[in-house]
Amino acid sequence: MEEYLKRIANSLERAFPPDPDSFFFEKADAFIWEPAQNYFSQVSDISTVDISLLKGMDEEIEQVTFNTEAFIEGKLANNVLVWGARGMGKSTLIKAVIKAASSKSNNNLKIIEVSRDDIGQVDKLLKLIKNINKKFIIFCDDISFDDNETSYKSLKSVLDGGLIGGMQNVLVYATSNRRHLLSRKAGNGDDFIRWEEELDERLSISDRFGISIGFYECDQNLYLEIVRSYAESFAVDISLKELSQKAIEWQVQRGSRSGRVAKQFIVSLLSRYK
Repeated sequence: MEEYLKRIANSLERAFPPDPDSFFFEKADAFIWEPAQNYFSQVSDISTVDISLLKGMDEEIEQVTFNTEAFIEGKLANNVLVWGARGMGKSTLIKAVIKAASSKSNNNLKIIEVSRDDIGQVDKLLKLIKNINKKFIIFCDDISFDDNETSYKSLKSVLDGGLIGGMQNVLVYATSNRRHLLSRKAGNGDDFIRWEEELDERLSISDRFGISIGFYECDQNLYLEIVRSYAESFAVDISLKELSQKAIEWQVQRGSRSGRVAKQFIVSLLSRYK
């Protein structure tokens, strides 16, 4: 009976959760926002790789790290947009930097992931955390907005500090495959002027990110450096010559070079060379 009552209590708390307080956010470093339940799911560990495995992006890591540390220290800091080629480590960069910074923040820095589909309700989230004595980074991964979407206006308002006034304890870190986050499909005839006006408004959203970092597909030398780094990390027992040959063959089969392709290649070797 006691176990049954406990399950009922947990179900009720899930369905009608109390507003979070500072104590609630002590329980984890990362959370996922679930607006339908007005609830924050706790994430026990931020899924990422060790920051030392990120190759070819030393300047980008340094820039985001300095910005994040300034934010933790209560100094002025920028919202961050990382955009560009698929699989080049945009999300990994942000999560790795935040995880490293959080470990040194005396439990003061928290990351809240917001799904692309929930961006239009981000004002509900801000109302819940505005008086919490913590630093929050709202993480929006792989975002983009099609022509008929209006949820970008909510994000734009957050970046401007328009919702609930400027909040000193919140920043937005986002990733996208699109530099300006939005489709740039042109209108025709009488629609062109309206399209041009809407485009100006839409393109302005990327200007709200004080730090904008672009990632491009890596060349073969960088790709092989990433492969070697992962091979060392996973203790793959293979000669460098054979590793490079197989990595190039894998890259040709996949039709692209990226950090993601490099990691997938190493995972494919583990059963044979571990």
